[in-house]
Parts: sequence; C-alpha cells; structure tokens
Amino acid sequence: MLSLFFMGRICCCQKKHRQINFVEVNISDLLNPDNLNLLNELENVTIVLTTQNNHGMAEQRRVFFELMEKGCKVPVVIKRSYEKEDAAHFQLYASTDYGALSIDGFGDGIWLTSNKVNPQIINSTSFGVLQATRQRISKTEYISCPSCGRTLFDLQETTQNIRSRTSHLKGIKIGIMGCIVNGPGEMADADYGYVGSGVGKITLYKGKEVVERSIDSSKAVDALIELIKKHGDWMEKN
Repeated sequence: MLSLFFMGRICCCQKKHRQINFVEVNISDLLNPDNLNLLNELENVTIVLTTQNNHGMAEQRRVFFELMEKGCKVPVVIKRSYEKEDAAHFQLYASTDYGALSIDGFGDGIWLTSNKVNPQIINSTSFGVLQATRQRISKTEYISCPSCGRTLFDLQETTQNIRSRTSHLKGIKIGIMGCIVNGPGEMADADYGYVGSGVGKITLYKGKEVVERSIDSSKAVDALIELIKKHGDWMEKN
C-alpha cells in the first residue's frame, strides 16, 4: 500500500515534515484510485504535478478533473520542464501551458525549469504568468492601446516614461490610451488612466472617473504621479 510519494518514488518509511511535504507525481501515479484516496487523507502534503507528454497541458488538465471527481483537495503545484526551447519559445509555451490551466482555476503554484534559459528569464516569466492570471500581483501593470490614427501622443515614448517612474508600484494598474474614443472603455479596470483628449492634451482618470481634463502633455506625467500620491498609492523607490 502506498504510504507516501516522494519526488516520484514510493517510500513507506519516508520521514515527513510536520508543516509541508512536496510530493512529485505524474498522471500514472494519480490514476490509481487507492493513491488518490490516500493523498486526500494525508495532511501537510502538496502535489508537484509533472508531465512528459507532448500535450502536457491536456494531460495535466485531465489530472485536475480526476482530482475533482475524487474530491481530492490537496494543493497542486504545476511543474513543467522545457529543455529544447530557446528563451522566446520558453516564454510562449510556458505562458500557454500554465496560463490555460490557471485561467480555468486549476493549480496553486508554478514551477518552471529549463537548462537553456537564463534563470532570470525563468523567474520573470513565472511571476509574469502569475500576475496575468491574477494568482499573484508582484509588479505594476500597464494597459495600453495598440495605437492608431487617432492617437494623440507618442504612445511608446510616453508609456516608457510612465513605466520608468512607476514600475516599482506593486499591484497598481495604469491605463495609457492614445485617444478619448475607445481608451476609457479599454482601460475600464485600471486604477489610474492617462488618456489623450486633444492635440498635446491629456485627461487623467481615477478608476472610471475623470479627475482632470486638458492637461498639457509636458506636465501630464507629473500630474499622474501627483494623482497617485493623492490617493495614497505612491511609495518611494528603494
């Protein structure tokens, strides 16, 4: 009888930590009903779910359905290894694989590995995916339009300017929109909005409400900072 999985191996005498134990398993381990029932009874256990399947996201999704059907509520960390991908493909595949599961409410954590990708990229990708799926907010989020003929300022330059001054504000959403036509709707869930409202003029929003109109664009970024400070969301850089 299975007593405890430990990094993919069964060990009846494995000593358990009294606070938390990480149990690495794959779909074959969890398709055994006895193992599922036992895992549900164990305390202080977190599953680390791995896969070697070329269609790993679909396989891991099936595991979550199995857990749901058995009423198993053990936390699950989704682990994926990408050993053939360069940095660009790593970011694309990791975001797709984990994001698709997380958006559907599956998974309690992310564990990405690669021998070819810089650890800093792995780390930033992990936090980026967690933020995009609203599991963990760790940095400022920017909502920006793609720019079109109605854009009333240099969107890329302005976005970079705002980012350079606000990127340390954890958990704040800032909408940067080129025009007043579609901008307010596209940034409806932003905390603060910076919207072009005329040639050389900017309108600032707090949430969905206009707070100041027709600010000269040369002064608008400073005005945005002051607005953030006024509402208590500003903090100085370390």
